[in-house]
Amino acid sequence: MNLTRRHVLRLLNGSNARVYGFAFADGRPFAQIASDGGLLSAPHGTRHVQLAPGERAEIVVALTPGERVVLRSASPATGAGLVQRDGGDDRFDVLELRAAPTLTNSPELPDHLAALPPLPAHPAVRTRTFELAEHHINGRKMDPRRIDARVGKDTTEIWEVRSGDGTLHTFHVHDVQFQVLSIDDRKPPPELSGWKDTVLLPPGTRMRLIMRFADYADPYRPYMFHCHMLYHEDQGMMGQFLVLAPGQAAAPLPLPGGHPLHH
Repeated sequence: MNLTRRHVLRLLNGSNARVYGFAFADGRPFAQIASDGGLLSAPHGTRHVQLAPGERAEIVVALTPGERVVLRSASPATGAGLVQRDGGDDRFDVLELRAAPTLTNSPELPDHLAALPPLPAHPAVRTRTFELAEHHINGRKMDPRRIDARVGKDTTEIWEVRSGDGTLHTFHVHDVQFQVLSIDDRKPPPELSGWKDTVLLPPGTRMRLIMRFADYADPYRPYMFHCHMLYHEDQGMMGQFLVLAPGQAAAPLPLPGGHPLHH
């Protein structure tokens, strides 16, 4: 039973393929206050939060004494891709909140939550492109003996990612949090304005992500990037990159059948 008027829910999509379209059954408004990497700069008032596999969000909902309200998932907006087999048409209850007969007051949400200065694009040392299609990234399946990218420590890069095969994909990067610069050349919506490490790519969608590699240079241990749909990554929709400090060179690749260690 909930004893305060406002309640924080931390939502994680841990499903292997399903996209959730979270909303309350009575259509009530709530506030999203955080995404994958922490607080947004300000509360985002909404009636709907969509999460793809691997994505996270925190929301704040207000209750009245004695009521019951159901959090439901229904009809996520996933574009025209092949999502029906991943639960794209499902509608079901996820959680019921039961408020106590007497509730204590909760403070109003502040107008400002966290300082989120945008990463400037002008110092980016390069732009990389990643097309996800047919269980490949840039036409190649995962090979643990291959390093797909070498990134300099303390550098900023722009990664342009796209779903190119008519299928729904996600894109997840290890090691860093990133900011979404644009979606099909448009400014991202408020819910994607914070720090992220996973994004949903409806078919044909192109996202530009900016990230700074400030820590953990290691010539031996690569990081991963991959689709977070479990079947897709199991089929090889993954790659790996090294973060190298100035003067470092990539270590020799492992012998056939060996597997490098990943952070």
